[in-house]
Amino acid sequence: MTMPTVKIACGQYDTTRALFDGTAAVAGATVQMHTAHTLPEIFAGMMRGHQFDVSELGLTFYLRAFELSPDQPPYVAIPAFPNRVFRHSCVFVNADSGITEPADLVGKTIGEFGIYGQDSGVWAKGALMDDYGFKPSENRWVIGGLDAPAAPLDFVAHPHPADLDITAAPAGKSLGSMLETGEIDALFTANVPQCVLDGSPHVRRLFPDYEVVERAYFERTGIFPMMHAVVIARDLLNTHPAMGRAVYEAFLAAKDIAAERYRQSRRLYEVHTMVPWMNALVERNAAQFADDWWPYGMSVNRQAIDTYLRYHFEQGLSSRRWTADEIFLPELLDT
Repeated sequence: MTMPTVKIACGQYDTTRALFDGTAAVAGATVQMHTAHTLPEIFAGMMRGHQFDVSELGLTFYLRAFELSPDQPPYVAIPAFPNRVFRHSCVFVNADSGITEPADLVGKTIGEFGIYGQDSGVWAKGALMDDYGFKPSENRWVIGGLDAPAAPLDFVAHPHPADLDITAAPAGKSLGSMLETGEIDALFTANVPQCVLDGSPHVRRLFPDYEVVERAYFERTGIFPMMHAVVIARDLLNTHPAMGRAVYEAFLAAKDIAAERYRQSRRLYEVHTMVPWMNALVERNAAQFADDWWPYGMSVNRQAIDTYLRYHFEQGLSSRRWTADEIFLPELLDT
């Protein structure tokens, strides 16, 4: 039987590098790897045009597509998570807004990139809701581009609570510039705004000591938030059912190759990077995390997945609270 050609699209991370260079392979398939300048381009290609057989996809985008046809979704997730970030660090505030702690967010105008309820925003809002009593309904929300003007993303539905005050950013305005000038008070974002990278004195983080806060969050919850999963087109699974596990094992192998590279590089003080004291950071992380600090599979990630699904529902983005078993490929629930 001729091996299928599987088109895979994802970001080029250390967790996926081995897929791009061929060190990790999908058993029983010929692989064509694709990427893009920005992740939303990959997401749009999968959701709008089904351009790929396998794709990295933001969890919120997957859930919004899943809700349209939960009995037969066009693609189904596998428990591989190439993109994970602790998100207390992603909340930025205008220095003159009067916001010095989470309680000060009440009644403020907050920006969010692309869509209300992108993955980074879901995690950040959820953590603030759990730990600080944050209520998104008490804020005004502005959706737009981060460092360049952009309309809200148009390749996905935009569900949100009916009583939520949400508007698009004014034409010609970016959220980063609006934050710097004080036109918005705060910003929930997946990426660091250019004004912060440029050292603007008008913008700071809500949690200046975010590493301390995020490490304490992990100690307390055991959760390392995942932003994206990997999804497989149902057409591919219908034709080649074994591809679900084969793709999962390929992503797992690629991640494990990257992790082993970090372990081995400790001997050389992580000289493969340009980051001073990288070895010290890796050693600190090794003391706090389990040996597999970036785990794939259902069992070890179930708590984090269920927490995300709870946040998604509590924030009015899901019609009901889905379970991990409902949204991931059944054949991989044993991983």
